[in-house]
Amino acid sequence: MGKSNKKSSKKSQIAIQKSVLCQELKPFGIGLVGFGTIGTGVVHTLTENRDVISKNLGLSLKLVKIVDIDVKKDRGVKVSPALLSTDYRDATRNPDVQVVIELIGGTHPAREIVEDGLRNGKHVVTANKELISKHGRELHETARRHGVCLLHEASVGGGIPILTPLLTCLKANRIKQVVGIVNGTTNYILTRMEQEGVEFENALKEAQQKGYAEADPTSDVDGYDSAYKIAILTSVAFGKGVRVEQIYREGIRKVTRRDIQYAGELGYRIKLIAVSRATEGGQDVRVHPALLPLSHPLASIHGVLNAVYVEGSPIGSLMFVGEGAGASATSSAVIGDVIEIAEGRAQNTGRLRDLYEKTEIVGTEKLSFPFYMRMIVDDKPGVLADITSILSEKCVSISSVVQKARIADKAEIVWLTHPSPEKSVREAVAQIRKLRCVKEIPSVIHVM
Repeated sequence: MGKSNKKSSKKSQIAIQKSVLCQELKPFGIGLVGFGTIGTGVVHTLTENRDVISKNLGLSLKLVKIVDIDVKKDRGVKVSPALLSTDYRDATRNPDVQVVIELIGGTHPAREIVEDGLRNGKHVVTANKELISKHGRELHETARRHGVCLLHEASVGGGIPILTPLLTCLKANRIKQVVGIVNGTTNYILTRMEQEGVEFENALKEAQQKGYAEADPTSDVDGYDSAYKIAILTSVAFGKGVRVEQIYREGIRKVTRRDIQYAGELGYRIKLIAVSRATEGGQDVRVHPALLPLSHPLASIHGVLNAVYVEGSPIGSLMFVGEGAGASATSSAVIGDVIEIAEGRAQNTGRLRDLYEKTEIVGTEKLSFPFYMRMIVDDKPGVLADITSILSEKCVSISSVVQKARIADKAEIVWLTHPSPEKSVREAVAQIRKLRCVKEIPSVIHVM
């Protein structure tokens, strides 16, 4: 009995010590603005991993206020009604809040909320790629002036750590290029089109049913989302500030099952890629579908996964892969930023304003690429000669030409070109469309 009482007493002392330790942990107050899918994920992670975070951090992350336009909706997580508010100023001006997390998306009123937090001495963490891509420089300048931090790891690649590595362990490198699959919705659609042989519209409906695509999928399938993200990557990786509206942007609506099938037969896979690379003429920044060789690391990225491929000197090639969206992945990056700030490792991040040196984007018409082209033409002698004559006149060199199918008295022809000036290719295609023997040119796609 004596030994048993000693063991019991020892356990009680340890429990008391743990309790005292938890009580002594200094609280780091959080004001959350936006209680949607990602906001709910943040609250869930903070609740479920409270002990792990406190142990690793040495202080307590405390939710002080949760702001949303709808505070009555059941989000599936338990929070005290006293935490809820519909006025963002209850977070941005609350003396018990050290960091504001903005998760409402868009630029208005998100910009006003972030600015109000910064001006009131609050650090800010956001996942808002549109806001940062359009107003990042000004917001970082505001953060610098008020001696606080603005972090946004989750604005590119969801839970994939990419911005922090570029700003820390890779900062001795000269980055040559960044190429990414940074939109999970389009990657899922293209994967389903390839693996199941379905057309775009059916794959899109399936993505919407599974919650991977919004009811209005424009931002994803037309490339806006990817353009926001490559603009942010350009500022961080190259120190160049580019205007989103200048970025060449092409979505995946015109990609068909036949194109995906033929690309596979030729040794390629079609992906929506976001590219940023330095050239002598300026920064090459673009978003568009492309045929990737099956040997390229990005060609193996399927489903809703995202990936960012980086080439630098002296590091060589690196690839960061993971879930690019969703409550769990994004909340991981958001809370990671909060911890960076709480630990004091994110000091002086107002310097990020210096990464937005204004630069001009070199137009794709000044660059050269290989191209894939699919045409429907009359199945008769002389057609190929007429087309090749125009291509030759425009200095577009042909790598291969294959007749894929016959449809009544029509033939389906697939062309691959050698690297050729995009301007010349576009002019040649416009001229070829005018030939009476050419009925349709459904696809003109870049080749990596």
